[in-house]
Amino acid sequence: MRQGWYIDIMEPTYQASLTPEQLAAITAGGGFAKCEDPNTHVRYELVQVEPSPVTDEYIREKIEEAYADPAGIAPLDIPAIKAELGRRIAARSKSSK
Repeated sequence: MRQGWYIDIMEPTYQASLTPEQLAAITAGGGFAKCEDPNTHVRYELVQVEPSPVTDEYIREKIEEAYADPAGIAPLDIPAIKAELGRRIAARSKSSK
């Protein structure tokens, strides 16, 4: 499977507004959605860039979802998870400047 990446130095030749369905999918997916053209079956990935969709509330929701799974999970180290998230956001901020 061939993958392509859009980076800041690339300028799109055409920008279109997102449909309400695409916006709802991005919101439901925490800033990420997969779409498929029904005619060509070409798949697309939509990623929210700004503002970052990863918030404390998003992390809390995902942790609650994980604990709601009756199969059980290992205890989570929340301070370590938050520290790693902070490190990744800082690294992304530095690389986008």
